[in-house]
Amino acid sequence: MTEMDKEFKETTVIEDESSDISTEEKKKETATSSGSKKTSRSKKGKSKESGKIKELQERIHKLEQEKEQLRDQALRKMAEFDNYKRRTEKEFLSILQNASESLIVELLPVLDDFERFLEHAKKESENNQSMLEGVELIYKKLSNILEKQGLKKMETIGQEFDPEKHQALMQVESEEHESGHIVEEHLKGYTLNDKVIRHSQVLVAK
Repeated sequence: MTEMDKEFKETTVIEDESSDISTEEKKKETATSSGSKKTSRSKKGKSKESGKIKELQERIHKLEQEKEQLRDQALRKMAEFDNYKRRTEKEFLSILQNASESLIVELLPVLDDFERFLEHAKKESENNQSMLEGVELIYKKLSNILEKQGLKKMETIGQEFDPEKHQALMQVESEEHESGHIVEEHLKGYTLNDKVIRHSQVLVAK
């Protein structure tokens, strides 16, 4: 083998080795580039997922706030309705009581007339006993009806004078009653469901 052939062979070997090295480097570069791309894509994917999660969390938070607002509104409406219901019931009862009170007040003179008639009839004669019993029965029925509505007579004789319940016509001397106590009643007083609807007209001991 000549010197030229040896040099040519050595050059060929060197070129082949260089080619192999270059190929390996290219493979490494390709692998590195591919890895970088994969890493980049992975980061982008994670970033998108993170963004979606954050968006969902924000939507959930917003929905929870809306739910609380709706709950508060519902509770307020329920409270307003309960107040309206109680107020309406109270007003309705007040109307009924006032209507009942005005009617009963107008009936009190009728009771007075019945009582006066019965007292007079008992003193005058015993011949009209059957008629007297009939009138007394009517009076009792009327009294019972009014009592069921809450009407009560005031007890006055011997009681201490109370301007909230009694109307003093005059003061009189009395040996039987203490000063300031009621001696005689001229007109009966009444309460309706514990409310004074007519004061008793009385004479008071000095």
